[in-house]
Amino acid sequence: MSLNLCIISGKGGTGKSSVSYGLGCAFSLMGKSVLLVDLDEGLHCLDIISGNDAEVVNDLSDIIDGGSIDSAVYKSEIYENLKLIPAPYNTGVINYVNLSALCKRLDGAFDVIIYDFPAGIDKDKLSAVGNDAQFLIVSNMDKVSLGDAAAIRNALPKTKYEPRLIINRFYSEYIKDGIFSNIDDMIDKSSVRLAGIVPSSFEIATLSESHKFHKNSRSLSAFKRIAGRLSGEDIKLPKIKKI
Repeated sequence: MSLNLCIISGKGGTGKSSVSYGLGCAFSLMGKSVLLVDLDEGLHCLDIISGNDAEVVNDLSDIIDGGSIDSAVYKSEIYENLKLIPAPYNTGVINYVNLSALCKRLDGAFDVIIYDFPAGIDKDKLSAVGNDAQFLIVSNMDKVSLGDAAAIRNALPKTKYEPRLIINRFYSEYIKDGIFSNIDDMIDKSSVRLAGIVPSSFEIATLSESHKFHKNSRSLSAFKRIAGRLSGEDIKLPKIKKI
C-alpha cells in the first residue's frame, strides 16, 4: 500500500504545486519511490516545475479510462526516484469513477503517491482517492487563507487519517514585526493540526526554471521535515528564525 497524499486548498495561489513537488523531491531523497499526479485539468504546472514539459506527449487523459499507466509516466532527470503523470490539457476529463479506478491501479506501485488537486473542494474527486488518503491543506500566513483552511477541514470526506496543515510562504519577519500572529494562533485559526512550515524563498519561486533544490537549503530542509513527520518520525519544529 502506498502513502497517498492529497495536496489541497480552498483558494488558489497558496502554492500547492510547489509544495507537491518539494515533498516529492524530499521523499525521493529519502530513497522512496514517488509518483506525482497532477489533477489540475487545463492548468497543469507540475510538468513545468519538474522540467518534463518539453517531453510530454501523453498525459492523465490518456490513461484515466484504462490506458497503459506507463505511457504517461515521466521520470525526473534530477531526482532518481521521482516520477510524474501530467495533468490533462483539456477540462472535464476527470470524474469520480475514473479517478477512483486509477487510484486503485496506482496504489502499491509506488512508496508515495502525491495527488496535486486544483483549488476548491470537489468532494466526489477527493473521495475517489479512498479511505487511505492523507489530506494536506496548504495555507499562507494571512487570516483569509487560514480561515479558508478551517472551512476546507470541515468539508473534507472522512478517511482514517486526520487532515494536516502546511503553512507555505512563511516569513518569520512578519511575526517579528507584529504583522501576523504567532504560529500557535495560526494553527488555532485553521483548526488543523500542523504538518510543517515552508519558508518563502527565491529557490521555490524559481523552481520552474531550475527544477531543483540546493542540497542544504532551508526550503529542502523544511520539506524533508514534513516528509519525515508524515512517515512517522518525531521531528520538532525549529525556532522561527531557522524555518
